[in-house]
Amino acid sequence: MNFLKHIRKLFFPLAVDYRCLMSSAVSASKQFERDCWSCLKRISCQTFFCECGKVQSFSPTWNYFDYFGFSKPSMRIDPSELSRMKRKLQMAFHPDKFARSTKSTEFFQEEQEIATTVSAQINDAFTVLSNPITRAEYILTLNGNPCSSDDLAVTDTAFLSDVLEVNEHVDDLAEMVKTEECKQTLERVLAALYAIVMTRWGREMDQLTRFIEVANWEAAHQAISRLRYYERLKKRLLELGPDFAMRGIRTPFDGRGADCDSSLG
Repeated sequence: MNFLKHIRKLFFPLAVDYRCLMSSAVSASKQFERDCWSCLKRISCQTFFCECGKVQSFSPTWNYFDYFGFSKPSMRIDPSELSRMKRKLQMAFHPDKFARSTKSTEFFQEEQEIATTVSAQINDAFTVLSNPITRAEYILTLNGNPCSSDDLAVTDTAFLSDVLEVNEHVDDLAEMVKTEECKQTLERVLAALYAIVMTRWGREMDQLTRFIEVANWEAAHQAISRLRYYERLKKRLLELGPDFAMRGIRTPFDGRGADCDSSLG
């Protein structure tokens, strides 16, 4: 099987997935068609490969959710499905796979450039969507309500007091791990703090998700600001991992990244 047949066999099922997920209004509209850069034939913006065999850029009408076949922007996406689709897209659009696709230098360079651009777009989109906070910020941006990099003022004194108290406990733990404190005590304190932070984080994330689902953008902005406080606390705990590892202490977040998702899928 030559390369072209292989790549089309690999990737055409994905194109079908996209066609099923996109709305019928989109698929029926002429404005969502474009010209193939090689043969100039009119093709659907949902098509990754023209009938002439040439790879196509992502449609300019798509957002990051469209890249991975999600039917609409949503906080409730399956992280494993996101990762699976990323691997499938990367396999199909890897620039090296187009090195032998044509003997024409002009066409070779064009396909290489398209594949390189799309690969970068895939990585950028995955980075944004795999982190629930940046995913939420992106959804707000799509709806004309971009987030500021600065937190909104939080006036809830009970919330701020809770954050301050947990932060002080993290400070204490950071000092404890440098002492001769017994391992069992350190493990117990770390596990308790991590559970508190993740519970609070999950609660704020659930609220943020609900605000987005009802298009309450002002409340969503506030929720993101509140969530960032616990995100920073979570990051502080994760950063203590190496100190605990030096003491031979297993942490509750071993093997998890700083951007671990909640169960929103």
